[in-house]
Amino acid sequence: MLIASRSACTLTLTLSDFAPGPIEPLPMSDPHRSSKAEIITPDQYADRRSEPRTHCDDRGALLFLSTHQVVPCRIMDQSASGARVSMAAIGDLPAEIWLIDLDQNSVRCGKAAWSMPNRMGLKFSFVTSLTPGDAKPAKVPQEVYDAWKRLTGQDDTPNQDDDDVLYFD
Repeated sequence: MLIASRSACTLTLTLSDFAPGPIEPLPMSDPHRSSKAEIITPDQYADRRSEPRTHCDDRGALLFLSTHQVVPCRIMDQSASGARVSMAAIGDLPAEIWLIDLDQNSVRCGKAAWSMPNRMGLKFSFVTSLTPGDAKPAKVPQEVYDAWKRLTGQDDTPNQDDDDVLYFD
């Protein structure tokens, strides 16, 4: 029996109001009955991501192409189509955000699914891996590729001192 009350009105409903007649349980052999029960803990209920998360603590950077801003971050967890990151408080978020994963050598483009002052959830529309020494992938903007190289310590020009130069007369 369900009793709902609002101000001076009281509404009383019973199960027979919705399903008249006797209610019979499904037999254990019924093909529509599952033999497994899924137990959901409160933290799983609160996390409604459709894919499993992989917990990590990767070093990363958020790149906002519209403002040419690079924000260091930590990648807390990730899935195939999103990630949760922590960073210093930032102002307005642009529509397009690039996440550079420095530990996995990957770049991902997406948008903010949700944000708090020091955390953000990202939903990706593009993901690719980068390999040191390989050419820039066609779909990765030059500014994103250059930021990845700079942040991973890859230098295009070798540092040559005058001591390494041999002159012939």
